[in-house]
Amino acid sequence: MNHAIESFAHACRSAWRWAQRRRALGPGLRFLRRHWLETIALLGIAGLVIGVDPGKLAGVLRHVRWQVALLMVPVTIGTYAARGSAWWISLRRIGERISLTRCLAIEFAGQVMVFLPMGDLARVAMVRRNEPSGAGTGTLAGTIAFQELLFMTIVGLGVLPRVASRLDVALLVVLMVLAHIGIFTVLLWRPAYDWALRVVERVRLLRRFDRPLRQLQPTFVLLFTSWTVVPVLLLNVAATVLTYLLFYLALQAIGVSSVSFIAASFVLALSYVLAGLSFLPGGLGAFEGLLTVLMATNGVPVASGAAAGLLYRGYNDVFMAAIGGAAGAVVRRRLTRRPPRRSRGSRTAKAGRRPAATSNSRRRSGHGRRVRAGAAHPRRRAGG
Repeated sequence: MNHAIESFAHACRSAWRWAQRRRALGPGLRFLRRHWLETIALLGIAGLVIGVDPGKLAGVLRHVRWQVALLMVPVTIGTYAARGSAWWISLRRIGERISLTRCLAIEFAGQVMVFLPMGDLARVAMVRRNEPSGAGTGTLAGTIAFQELLFMTIVGLGVLPRVASRLDVALLVVLMVLAHIGIFTVLLWRPAYDWALRVVERVRLLRRFDRPLRQLQPTFVLLFTSWTVVPVLLLNVAATVLTYLLFYLALQAIGVSSVSFIAASFVLALSYVLAGLSFLPGGLGAFEGLLTVLMATNGVPVASGAAAGLLYRGYNDVFMAAIGGAAGAVVRRRLTRRPPRRSRGSRTAKAGRRPAATSNSRRRSGHGRRVRAGAAHPRRRAGG
């Protein structure tokens, strides 16, 4: 058996090298090798559309109620405004000097990278450009991880209303709670975090993240205080309710009125939890497929369930990516116009050099006055 597996793997590697040597196939295969996760996600979306029947899907989307579709715009913006405000509180807690408006602009601009692996961390570079002398990369990444972990934890709690009637959901909730307790324990308890770091350092691919990972645990400990956690939790609860409302409005927009708000929240939360296990960027493809199946179990036609999922994804990700592109352009323009801020240490060093420069200039000016006085009174110099 092992010999057969090794032979198959060797044949696959040989076929891959042969295909890369072909000029027509080489660039495409190299692109797939770099972006294989995104390719799988897009193939999942294409498979869903083909499996549902593109004609039926287009027929459902053709009759979208535009009044409800317009109402989804402020709900989407409000969702990310609440999430961005929660992140801003975390940034201020670590001493980052950034305004709320600029933080929201960076939050929106980061949505352009949402479908890339670790795309949320693009916001770290934007904040670093805004304040080069501020917190380090690992500390900034810790604020993003803190915010996103809290948000996804609260979103997952949307399955609770169905726990009493669904034993399988109750088991999933137990596993989810245990997983989140384990994650928070590792991040907040130093011995557990040191053990996790030793495990990560054994993986060669992850060793380059060693320094940022060492800054992650102190950031969580700093943020996990009552005056930080309470407002961040409240803002994330508001963002979660708006997220549920956005999906409920997507159902109303395509004419599905038989699903209650609680049922819609349950389907969306369970889809998020299960799609997160796929490790695809944004759960793209897996999320839409799971949502379609769960809607079908609630008596919604397959085409309508898929249309609701695609409409929700369109507003939550594609529409916000478009706004994020404009916000990113504004952030870059302001950063290029504004001179870079000097670090506090450089300003102190520069201030410390000023007295020496002033005393030197005074000595030079005094010497110049003595030379000029001697030239004006040659007899006095000679007599002396």
